[in-house]
Amino acid sequence: MDDLNAVRRLRRSVPEMTPQAEGAARARLLTALRTPAPPRRRPARPVWRLATALVLAVLAGLGWAATRAPGAAPVASVRELSEWAAGAAEGAPDPGARGDQWLYVKGLSAAPGAYSGYGVDTGRRITSEVWTSVDGKKIAWYDDKGELLVQYTHPGVGAADLAVEPVTAQTVTDRLRAALRPLESSAGDPPTPMNERLFQAIYQLMDEQALPPRVRAALFRALSGIEGVQVTPDAVDAAGRRGVAFSYTGDWARYDLILSPADYRFLGTYGVSVTDRAFTWTGGSADVPAGTPVTWTAQLGTGLVDEPGRRP
Repeated sequence: MDDLNAVRRLRRSVPEMTPQAEGAARARLLTALRTPAPPRRRPARPVWRLATALVLAVLAGLGWAATRAPGAAPVASVRELSEWAAGAAEGAPDPGARGDQWLYVKGLSAAPGAYSGYGVDTGRRITSEVWTSVDGKKIAWYDDKGELLVQYTHPGVGAADLAVEPVTAQTVTDRLRAALRPLESSAGDPPTPMNERLFQAIYQLMDEQALPPRVRAALFRALSGIEGVQVTPDAVDAAGRRGVAFSYTGDWARYDLILSPADYRFLGTYGVSVTDRAFTWTGGSADVPAGTPVTWTAQLGTGLVDEPGRRP
């Protein structure tokens, strides 16, 4: 504590760092510390990892520098996690995707379980492959018969729309909100709050679309502006990788957007019911008890290809 007090006294004359300056400084530090590692889990594109176990963090409001061991210390707030993740995104290389290309995503998820699709079996895993057009408008996958299916994506706004300048946390939030507002809940279901829909849209974009670094950074910052978003310091994806998560708890379930604690890349998602819930539909119903896992995924690999159905 004496050492920290001494550092504070030395820095009393230094103006408080703005969030913009903090993010820029963090991005430069992360860029300088990254070196390419051999592709292991994500062979479709280079995996960038921190070259050292300690990252210099510039802490706004305190005016002193400290060392941070990635994954070792809990993130204090949603704003802190947003800024760290945004800085990492801004320092990452731009894949330079062409407008006519597709993003290939290989994933792992818990298999459908009980409760007619409202729960998953965490003891079984299935792999998936999807292709999303770089403009973010279409998604493709192979059905059980081996036929390639293509459809338009939810929420109706894609990477190309979000990349239109200016790109800020506010502009991406406004564009998502405008796209989500006309969409109604399924018949018989209560309306889903807009904040929950924004959160779910962002983690779907993170998982499926070829987002330019500045768009990914803006989405991370947008998360800190969604009321109800919290930090889960220890989350696990479907591949067993531990991470830190942005979390949102709705009226019946909590959803986690899981990031690597080392470089803040997207790992996967997790969802669990937090209260008992009854669902009804034409010809059926399901009573889902609290504590039921409702989704569990892991992103294993990505890569750019020239058409859907191809693999990197």
